[in-house]
Amino acid sequence: MSSTQFNKGPSYRLSTEVKSRLLSKYDPQKEGLTGLSIGPDFQKGLKGGIILCTLMNKLQPGSVPKINCSMQNWHQLENLSNFIKAMVSYGMNPVDLFEANDLFESGNLTQVQMSLLALDGFELLTSGDPPALASQRINIF
Repeated sequence: MSSTQFNKGPSYRLSTEVKSRLLSKYDPQKEGLTGLSIGPDFQKGLKGGIILCTLMNKLQPGSVPKINCSMQNWHQLENLSNFIKAMVSYGMNPVDLFEANDLFESGNLTQVQMSLLALDGFELLTSGDPPALASQRINIF
């Protein structure tokens, strides 16, 4: 049994909850913290890693010192790897992280979504905003 069978099956309860939670937060018209638009396709919009690296630099300035703007595959994968390393240095739990190929090859987009939700929650906890302000703040995504 190949591991790809587990990634291509029907959307189960957790996947559906994650997707609906992301869709409720995601508005393609809003550019959020980065000032960059993901566009209508979640995977294609984030695949290059530029938006993700920009996001980490907004949350923790200098955490991704070099962002490759090239559309070559290895530059995109390097961006994704740098983003994941920056998440670790930001203090994220390694269990909550996705792997570069989860996003790059659409291997496990649910894990990518879970990682981004975990980052949003972690940022909320570490932002120091009082609960009244935290509920009004603009979501990262």
